[in-house]
Amino acid sequence: MKEKAKTIANTINYCVLVKSAMEGHDLKVTGDQLACKAGAKAIGLIEMDDYHISGQNGKKLGLYHNQVISKNVRERMAYCNHSAYGVLIKPIESYTDEEEPDVVLIVTRPYQVMRIVQSYSHYYGLQPAFQITGNQAICSESTAFPYMNGSLNVSMLCIGTRHRAKWDDDEMAVAFPFHQLEKVSDGLMKTINIMDDNGKKKVVEKKMDQCRLQEPKIKYDFNYYNLI
Repeated sequence: MKEKAKTIANTINYCVLVKSAMEGHDLKVTGDQLACKAGAKAIGLIEMDDYHISGQNGKKLGLYHNQVISKNVRERMAYCNHSAYGVLIKPIESYTDEEEPDVVLIVTRPYQVMRIVQSYSHYYGLQPAFQITGNQAICSESTAFPYMNGSLNVSMLCIGTRHRAKWDDDEMAVAFPFHQLEKVSDGLMKTINIMDDNGKKKVVEKKMDQCRLQEPKIKYDFNYYNLI
């Protein structure tokens, strides 16, 4: 199936593509169209080289104190181990029943990230292996990690993507495999009453009315922290 998403004419950072998709655009690129080569390597569009594998790049940039730490971080940081031609990025509502994305990536405020993690935990339990370095936030922490590990990850974002994609200072990312979306969404609905306060429940109830959702029934003055 030929994808009708827009092709980028010039080079662009992967994280900027993600930001653009969150603003409603369907986009696709190949590896040589990505300006940030570290990002292209992380998602498997450009082959890794010995300079990056050894950790020398991270040490040279001053990201890590010495070569040993830089090498250790590089070995443990998530990088896709496939060789892909390109990547498609678009809003989740743009996908059809005949196609599905690999990873769901959300950039939002800490409270919403907390609720997504709680929703994930409702069905999948404790996520014991978050990967956070504050570097390569969108490409590695928020794309390669959930893709390669099949589990949720949280990212505080990084200086590079905050500069290039212009995220707000109080935004962070959470990402998980698409096949877990239904459970995460259901977990969110099932934990509204015990987690959210009355003010947030009013917002949720209003949005539920707009979407004509009947369940769950919102219970006010009912939270787990008031029951223990």
